[in-house]
Amino acid sequence: MTNTYAFNNTAGFDETLAMKASAVLKVIYKYRLNRSGLGSKTSDSHDMFKFFVIIYDQVRANQTIKMCLPAFPFKSPNDKCKVLGRLPDMAEQFALTHLNGLCAAIEDIYPPGAELTIISDGLVYNDLLGVPDKHVWAYGQALRDLAVEKGFGNNIKFSRLQDLLHVFPGNDLDEITYVANATEFRRALLNTFGRPDFDASVEICCNEDTCMTYRGYIKFLETDLRHVYPLGSDRSKSKFKRGTEHIAKNMLMRGDAFARAVRERFPNHLRLSIHPKGSVSNPNPKTQTNTKLPISLLPNNTPGTTPWHCCLGLKADGTILSLPRSKFDSDPSFELILSHSGHGSYYREKSPLFWDSPQVFIQPLYPCGLLIQPLVPNSLPITSIPILSIRALAEHNSPICLRGFKQTTNRDLFIQKAKEMGTTLGWPGRYEVIMSVKDVGTEFDEKGNPVVSSLSAEKMAFHYDGVFKTTQDPETGKISSLPPRFQMFVAVTPSPSNTGLTLFAASRLLFRYLEQNYKHVVSLDVLKECTMSLNTTAFGGVSLSGLPLVVEHPTTKLPCLRYHEHWPESKTKFGPMNCRLKISERGQGGMGLTDEVVRGVLGDLLYDRRVCYRHAWSKGDVVVSDDFAMMHTRTEFVSGGGRELWRIHID
Repeated sequence: MTNTYAFNNTAGFDETLAMKASAVLKVIYKYRLNRSGLGSKTSDSHDMFKFFVIIYDQVRANQTIKMCLPAFPFKSPNDKCKVLGRLPDMAEQFALTHLNGLCAAIEDIYPPGAELTIISDGLVYNDLLGVPDKHVWAYGQALRDLAVEKGFGNNIKFSRLQDLLHVFPGNDLDEITYVANATEFRRALLNTFGRPDFDASVEICCNEDTCMTYRGYIKFLETDLRHVYPLGSDRSKSKFKRGTEHIAKNMLMRGDAFARAVRERFPNHLRLSIHPKGSVSNPNPKTQTNTKLPISLLPNNTPGTTPWHCCLGLKADGTILSLPRSKFDSDPSFELILSHSGHGSYYREKSPLFWDSPQVFIQPLYPCGLLIQPLVPNSLPITSIPILSIRALAEHNSPICLRGFKQTTNRDLFIQKAKEMGTTLGWPGRYEVIMSVKDVGTEFDEKGNPVVSSLSAEKMAFHYDGVFKTTQDPETGKISSLPPRFQMFVAVTPSPSNTGLTLFAASRLLFRYLEQNYKHVVSLDVLKECTMSLNTTAFGGVSLSGLPLVVEHPTTKLPCLRYHEHWPESKTKFGPMNCRLKISERGQGGMGLTDEVVRGVLGDLLYDRRVCYRHAWSKGDVVVSDDFAMMHTRTEFVSGGGRELWRIHID
C-alpha cells in the first residue's frame, strides 16, 4: 500500500485531500481478496490509481464514499451438500457485519463516511440454475431485514435488477409484482445492455479475468446442480459437463450485460467484486467495465468463499471456517446449531468448553467472542451460569457476553459468581472487590461553573488492566505490574445509544492481520524483541520500564500483546490520566524501526474492525474477558445519563 502515499504528489491533486483519499483507499485495501499471485505490479498500480481518482473526487466534494458490489444473489440450490437452506443464516450475518465494518472503518478516518450498495444479481442467473424467482425475492428481503435488525442501514443499501432498468424503482415493488415481472426484467436487461457480438468462447480465450470467472462458474455449477440434474441412465458425466459449460457461458453473456448496466447506473461508485482479478489487463475495450477491486466477504482463512455457497463454522478457539455443508456433516467433531426459529444457523465444534444446554443459544460475535442467551429471555438466573466453563472458554475466545439472564445486577450474587470463577482481586485504598465505574454527571461549583465529574466520559486509551497496579521487590527495588487473569463486568444500566462502547481487541486476530497487512513494516518476531516503558502521574505516580510487549498466554501459549496506548495531554483533559509510552527495540530484527512507526501500526490494528469487537451495553449484560488475550478500551459517551458498570478482577 505504500504506492497510495505517492498520490499526494501527483500534479493537479490537492495534497491534503490526496492524503485523505489515500488513507481511505488504504482502509479498503485491507479488505481486499487475499490470494497470492493475483495481478501484475503494473496492472495493480494502474487499477489503484483509478480507485484513488474515484475516491479523491468524492473527498474533494466532501461526499460520502460511494461503493457498489454485485453480490448476494440467492442461496445455492444444493441444500444437501453446500448450504443450510434458502434464507440467510450466520454466514450472511457475518458477511454483512464484515462489510458494515468496512464502511465504519472509513468513517473513522473520514467523517462523511461510506455507503455500500449491494446489487443483487439473483434474477440475472436464477432461472439457469432452477431457482424460483420467489426464492430470489425471499432471500433479498431477508437480507434487508437482517441489515435493519443489526443497525447497518446507514452504511449498507440494497438494489435489485429492476433498479438498474429504471422500472419499479426503489420500494415501489412487492413480492407478487416482482415475481410476475421477473422474466421481463431479464429480457429488458439483455435487450438494453446485451451485446449481439458477445462470444463467450472468445472472451474465455482472450480475457484472463473472464477465464477465471468462467472456471469459477464451472466449479460451483458442478456442485450446485448435482442434485438438480442427477446423473443417471439418461444423463452421463460428459453430458452433465457439457450442460454446465453451456450454462456457464450463458452466465458470462448475462454477466457482461449486467456489468454494463451497473456501470451506467453507478458510474461514480468504487466498483467492488467478489471475483479475483487476473494478472493481465483486459485488451478488449468492448468488454471493459468499471475497474473492479476484489474483496473478501468473510473474515477467515478461506479467501474467496461466499456466504450463499457455504456454511459458517466456529471452533472453540474462535477460528471461523467457511466450508460446504457436506464437509461439516461428514466431520464428527462438528454439530449443527439451530437458530431461535429452528432453522440451521451455523456449525460449531463439539467441545467441553461450550455450555451444553438446550436452554441457551450460543452464537459467534464478529470478529471475536461469543454471545450466550437463554432461549426464553430472563428465564435463567445468574446462579445458573457455569462460570468455570465460561472462564475456560474465555481463554480461547473472549469476550463472552451473557445477555438476558436474571438477577445479574444483584450485587451479592454477582460477587458470588465471580468468587466461583477464581480469586477476586481488590486494590488497597481503591476498592475491595467491585470497582463501580459510574457516570456521576456534571457537577457545579459555588459559582455555577461546570466541574468535571469524578469519572471522565471521554475516550480512553487501549490498555490491559492492572498495568499500573504495581508491587515493589523489597530486595531489588524493581517495580512490576500485577495484571489480573480475567475481568468480569455487569452493566447496571444501559449505555446511551451509540456511545460508551467497550472495545475488545483480540491478540490472535491482531497478529494475524499484522502478518497480512504490515509484514513489510514490522513482524511479530520484531515485536517480541520490544519492551515498553510507561510513565504516568495517575495512581500516585508510576514509572515502569522493561515491560515485554509480547508475552505467552499461560494456557493457550499463543502470543499476547501487552501494550498501553500513548495518551498525551492533547488527548485528555485529565492530567492524572496522561500516559507516556516508549517502545524499546532489541535484536537485529528491529533495527531501523522507530517508536512512532511501531506505535502507529499497533494503533491501526487495535482499532481495526476485523480485530476489535465493539460492545454496546444492555442493562444486565455480564461480560467475561481474558486480560492476557485481549486489550480493551472505551469510547466517549454522553455524560449525565447515569451509566454504570461493575467490574471485578479475577485470578
